[in-house]
Amino acid sequence: MPAMADRMAADQQADSGVDQEPDPAAEAARLRAAAAAGKPDAYRAYAELLTGEGRLDEALPWWARAADAGDADASRTLAICHKDRGEFAEAERWYRTAADRDGGCAFGLARLLHEAGDTAGAETWYEHGAALGSVECTTNGAVLLAARGEWDTALERLAEASAQGDDIATRTRGAIQNMLSDLDGWREALARAEAEGDPEEAYEALRDLLDPDRRAMFARYPRMVAEAEALYARAAAVGSAKALVDQALFIARDDSRWDEARALVEHAHERGYDGAAYVLGVWAEENGELRTAEEWYRTADEADGGHIWACFNLGVLCVRQRRLDEAERWLRATGLDGAERFEAVEGAGGVDAEGRGPFDEGEERIVRALEDIAAIRADPERMPPAEWEERLPGLRARAEEGGPDAWCGYADALDRLYRLPEAAEWYRRAGTPRALLALGRMLYEVGGATGLRMVPYYEPAAAEGDAAAAYDIGRIHDEAGDRRTAQIWFRRAADLGHGRAAWWLGWTSEERGGDPQHAECWYVRAARSGLVPPAFLAGRSMVRRGAYGEAEPLLRVACEGEHEEAPYWLAQALRGLGRVEESERWLRVAAEAYPDLLRQYGTMAGLAMPDPR
Repeated sequence: MPAMADRMAADQQADSGVDQEPDPAAEAARLRAAAAAGKPDAYRAYAELLTGEGRLDEALPWWARAADAGDADASRTLAICHKDRGEFAEAERWYRTAADRDGGCAFGLARLLHEAGDTAGAETWYEHGAALGSVECTTNGAVLLAARGEWDTALERLAEASAQGDDIATRTRGAIQNMLSDLDGWREALARAEAEGDPEEAYEALRDLLDPDRRAMFARYPRMVAEAEALYARAAAVGSAKALVDQALFIARDDSRWDEARALVEHAHERGYDGAAYVLGVWAEENGELRTAEEWYRTADEADGGHIWACFNLGVLCVRQRRLDEAERWLRATGLDGAERFEAVEGAGGVDAEGRGPFDEGEERIVRALEDIAAIRADPERMPPAEWEERLPGLRARAEEGGPDAWCGYADALDRLYRLPEAAEWYRRAGTPRALLALGRMLYEVGGATGLRMVPYYEPAAAEGDAAAAYDIGRIHDEAGDRRTAQIWFRRAADLGHGRAAWWLGWTSEERGGDPQHAECWYVRAARSGLVPPAFLAGRSMVRRGAYGEAEPLLRVACEGEHEEAPYWLAQALRGLGRVEESERWLRVAAEAYPDLLRQYGTMAGLAMPDPR
């Protein structure tokens, strides 16, 4: 009878012309059975199904089986998944399993190698991928050739890729042609100035090279950096001291030539170019050499006519060291209208006499600095603490008699009192990983130094297992736009137990990589450190996949931490566990909070969570 009933139902549906909706569970079971039975086509189909459901951890072994069976797309998918997770060695391994026969894998491998700094390896695999028919490999390989100055070959290959319909190749080819045309123009203008022996004209011939819009060009095509350096060297040979400084700016892009760059700028200063002292001040400040920076800024200001931005930077240096009266004098010494207009606008409630509050960029910076001084004066918490001033003589006496720990203790007191140059000297004298870490943080977070130049101060502590130091290194690289290096350091920090590093890795997996399962694991690890937002994110993820029992304790932590969205998701977890009365109570809490969420997010509130009302 059941068989007959099934046949009658099937006949009735066929007669009605209505297609039967497939049963997702039955289809999943069928694919799993086929994959388990060793059918190669089923490996990939089942892996795709699991991936589409966000169950990537379960999908990866099936993608691996498909790749082992010769599926190049599966190899590429595996590589991409591992790369998004920051598992770069594993990503490289999977790309290599098919790169010799698949242009897509060759392309992915080449990009991975290039991001790791292996330009030669990247060129090799782009060339191999191009031979396999990958137009993307042809284009990217051509760009690498252009980057080292093989212009003719690069343009030929870009023309090939353009003929195959690659719009990126078309645009890149045009950009390179325009760049080379500009280069010819600069050479011709410089040659005329050389013939006339005119230093000023030689410098003016190259002015466009420092246009901010050309920064991307120099970043993408390093050969242009060498070309610019050579042009400025020629202008300097005509007698332009300014050209020496700009030549040095291009040389300074290579950290291994830092001393050479600084020597050129010092030579320009000796030849009477006032702007050279300002550049030396900026470089010293970026390197955390605070006393040297102040000396060079003062030298620039003392030159004939003064130097507006040297005055400004001196003012900012003094603010950082809480030399507020001195800071205010330097800011007003800039001579820009912003210092005077600050008082007028402040008195008018933020607008000038004509009802406006506009400043040009320079004036705005002065106004912001003066506002910061006023805010510091009004906030005792931002002033040097009196108790540390009282303790300083005793700490100084111990430092003079003691060793690294006493030196570090004295440096810490000076740091708290914003006596940054003195603190730096004592931190360096101590030289321990802890002292160097404190030095790097002080110079970067307070002293105005460039983060990447401070990384060496963080590394000894990170090498000893300091999770916070490893996290800070990751943060510096992330802020510099180097996601790969940031991911490596955040992974080290998370493995050492740093909650925020684990949170960052989870967010990266979910938002950038579309990998909620991997993200959930990192959110759980972050929640263990006591952080409320990742506890919520982990709990919400668990509710979405039906793991209500696992979600409940995490969401309770988030609710205790007053996370606005957590009550709704806790209610959903409790409802899933069959505890309807508790669920209703938490839904009422969520409903009461929802108007605040609407005010905070506006029309986007519905994306944060459904209306609990």
